[in-house]
Amino acid sequence: MHRLLFISEQHQYQRLDNLSDYLRAVLSEEIYQKSFFYRPDMLCFRLYNDGTNLFADTNYFIGVDWLVPEKAAVYIEPKLNAISQIDFTQMLLQSLEGTENVNHLDNLFHVDYSQTWITIPTQKDLLSPTLIVQFLMLAQKIVRKGLRRSYYRVTENLNNRVKGKILIGEQIKHNILKNRLTKTICSYQEYGINTPENQFLKLILQFAGSYMDQRNSFFTSEQLFKLKNILHFCLTAFEQVSVLENKHQRIKVSPNPFYKEYNKAIEIGEYILKRFSFNISKTNQTQTSTPPFWIDMSKLFELFVFGKFKKIFPRPGEITYHDAFMGGKETDILIKSDGYKCVVDCKYKPQYQSSSPSLDDKRQLAGYTRLKSVYNKLSIPLDQVVRGLIVYPNQNASIVIEKESLFKTNIEEYVSFYKLGIKLPELSKFAG
Repeated sequence: MHRLLFISEQHQYQRLDNLSDYLRAVLSEEIYQKSFFYRPDMLCFRLYNDGTNLFADTNYFIGVDWLVPEKAAVYIEPKLNAISQIDFTQMLLQSLEGTENVNHLDNLFHVDYSQTWITIPTQKDLLSPTLIVQFLMLAQKIVRKGLRRSYYRVTENLNNRVKGKILIGEQIKHNILKNRLTKTICSYQEYGINTPENQFLKLILQFAGSYMDQRNSFFTSEQLFKLKNILHFCLTAFEQVSVLENKHQRIKVSPNPFYKEYNKAIEIGEYILKRFSFNISKTNQTQTSTPPFWIDMSKLFELFVFGKFKKIFPRPGEITYHDAFMGGKETDILIKSDGYKCVVDCKYKPQYQSSSPSLDDKRQLAGYTRLKSVYNKLSIPLDQVVRGLIVYPNQNASIVIEKESLFKTNIEEYVSFYKLGIKLPELSKFAG
């Protein structure tokens, strides 16, 4: 039986005390580390053994992974500092309130189904709510647009009539040999919403409902109320859709710019099926096994901030997310609203509450604000200075962003550079 090493998310090396004798014996290597799948230059964690003590740097990721396969695994939970534990589910929900953010979920997390699964306490399961919340938000956007209609094949045992193609083998087996001479098994096409992709989505909605019924203690009453309302809203739209019978069937959707959420919803749905081993009863367990996974908190923080900005700049085109420029440069957020035009860089670094942003981060922002293409995007003359804003977590700040607060705190030594703290949702407060 493997053991878990629990580490709270910190952004600096921390010495791990009170290790069991088992873990001290098993973790004998000098260095253990893991890179994020989508960004090999970023480490999910790094453990260093100096022969006497074990030190950990958890960077900006939460999740679980093997240190020594079958013997020891590391679990990193969201905790911003010594007294604040982040309400990860609430942060995800608020990040996805803006329907535009649903389009930016790529690379938020990675799941490695190729490795042996790791047993963890059910209340520590971060992967399942991540998948469920994302799927429900995608399904809600699909329903608001209207379910996609297309041609799909129907097989039916018709009475006294023929439609489409007669399935000779099935007809002989189920009708001729049983003397059902007025029956004919036919295969034909229909046009409507009862397509395999919609049947698959309805199946996943059922999994989501079962999960919320069985794991309702994981969510606050407010979160559960909101998610169940979304579920009921979606299920109403799927009333005329059957549930996919073959859970292992691969669903392929032809590309369509208007229905682009379908591909992502089906991808997340397949993750959910694998997560619960295609068995809806496995949504109710006190102990759970999970594949190794990592969630990029810096990416989630970007989505969280972008969602906040969308509330104060709601008009189309006022702000944009991840604009790409020549040379591989990509801004986090651009604010194009008159009087507030600037480049926003989101940094998941709570230490900026008491210190100036690092030189590297200031240089990065300076690089963005000097790009001619950024000037063109913001419609700013080249003889003016583009303002730069670094947004970071600050649990002493407000959870609401106001326009008037964007440029209040200047970054010393830099012209038109500012920083802004924002409070993240908290699960609870505790000492030590």
